[in-house]
Amino acid sequence: MLALFVLAAASPAATSPLAGLDYLVGSWNCTYRAGTARLAYGATYAYDVDGHTLREIATWAGGGDEELQAYDAQHRAWTATVLDDHGNATVMRASGGDPHHIAYRSVYPDASLAVTFDRVSATEYTLHGTVHMGGKTIASVDTCLRGTR
Repeated sequence: MLALFVLAAASPAATSPLAGLDYLVGSWNCTYRAGTARLAYGATYAYDVDGHTLREIATWAGGGDEELQAYDAQHRAWTATVLDDHGNATVMRASGGDPHHIAYRSVYPDASLAVTFDRVSATEYTLHGTVHMGGKTIASVDTCLRGTR
């Protein structure tokens, strides 16, 4: 009985678009591509204790980061906060309530980053990104496939 209560408490409320990301919980194998650059990484998703935030831990050879995603129903807005292994933080916002297509724009420390999350299937998602740095725009695509659960 206690296990059922704990599992129920760890899932987001069914009315929240955050619940539409339930399929992400578990492990994923991802590949980042930007031009000729490629980077393989692992991503693991889990809900926080009260189920109002989805946490992603990403790891790759020599590094990693942590991302928290939340949905504000009152403002119909998503927030993603990324903390990297260099001590940097990025905050991104997106409007709307579709958990299968979320178009984020960075708001902190600047507005140079755009990332669009798209659910392809229950076992695949993509991230299309652009970043403006040093007068250049860099486009990237991450493809993530379901790992072992």
